[in-house]
Amino acid sequence: FFFFFKQKTAYEMQRGLVGSEMCIRDRYQRRVHGIILYRQSQGLMGVDHRRLHKHLSKAKKNVLSKNLYMKLLIKLFKFLVRRAGKPFHKAILRRLMLSKVHRPPMSISRLSRLQKGKLDKTIVCVATVTDDERLLEVPKMNICALKFTAGAKQRILKAGGSVMTLDQLIVKNPLGANTVLLRGPLTREALSHFGKPAGLPGSHTRPYAPTKGRNSEAPSKAQSHKNIHQYNNFAPVSYTHLTLPTILLVQISVVAVSLKKK
Repeated sequence: FFFFFKQKTAYEMQRGLVGSEMCIRDRYQRRVHGIILYRQSQGLMGVDHRRLHKHLSKAKKNVLSKNLYMKLLIKLFKFLVRRAGKPFHKAILRRLMLSKVHRPPMSISRLSRLQKGKLDKTIVCVATVTDDERLLEVPKMNICALKFTAGAKQRILKAGGSVMTLDQLIVKNPLGANTVLLRGPLTREALSHFGKPAGLPGSHTRPYAPTKGRNSEAPSKAQSHKNIHQYNNFAPVSYTHLTLPTILLVQISVVAVSLKKK
């Protein structure tokens, strides 16, 4: 046996189901003995498709990194944002969610330069702290970061400072009081190649063509020198490797030959 079910039309449905959300009630009414006492709009009526994309959050919800330490830190700061709700926790969580390109490393020379006027505060950097050999004297600094290189950690501790990770900072200072958040510049060489194709009017994009090599678009110094003299019968004479007496003898011999011809 085959049963055929007829689909109900909009007129056959209840009055409270309207529009494209036919299965969502938009009104709630209280009846006593058939008399409507009041009507109350429910909190959730459906999805407003016209304004859907204006309210979508563009923040990252998870990370692609497989680093267990990063995942535990994100879990910790999500809990702190939910329970404490301080701007410090929100800023740290947002920077932990960023990709590695947007978490550039910071050298101890840059940190020491940005520390001026904030000597009594703990520097918090959601990135890697690296060493800088150009900095001869490292000042005393209290730094909290994701990671430290071996050279940077050794020099900071030798100067009397302290190093700690983000989880150690939260144990010591849960609300992030007396701290300063620092981060490195996002400018990098790859950004100079982005934009309008190189060579077009108004383009400031740097081309990818190398400047050296046998098969490069721009000839090297040796190739340009070769192209200049390739049609000459003789190569230009260079006297840079000769001493002064030898140069004088050569000039005298040239003058003598020219006098003989006359």
